[in-house]
Amino acid sequence: MDNQQTLKTVTSLTGLINGHIAGLDRERENLGKVTEMLNDILTNDPAYKEATEKAKEVAKEKGKAKADILQQPTAHDLAFKIKDSRIEIKQLALELSGFLTEYQKLTGSNEFEGEDGEIRQIVYTAKLVNKTNFGDK
Repeated sequence: MDNQQTLKTVTSLTGLINGHIAGLDRERENLGKVTEMLNDILTNDPAYKEATEKAKEVAKEKGKAKADILQQPTAHDLAFKIKDSRIEIKQLALELSGFLTEYQKLTGSNEFEGEDGEIRQIVYTAKLVNKTNFGDK
């Protein structure tokens, strides 16, 4: 692709990206308004209010029962192992992502064959995040 064609493509993509950002913003705003309207209807309904209060009471009882059970050594140990395992899975997945990025750069391949013989495709997900979310201003 020559420079002029690349510039046209980038300009076109920029327009599409900006259009989609605006569309997402509009839809999010509309969703907020509609959700608020529905919540107003629900909170003004006496039967819904009563059911909500009952549900809160049951949730409190459930939470207390769970807390009591988690005081038992076996249950407490298992809950800790679950939490620890989830942290380990996140860490391994993050490291794997870095390794796959480097593998793709070095080999130029978007596929990886595992020890089990299964061929997996390397995929990336792109999304926009405000720079302020990273502490950059």
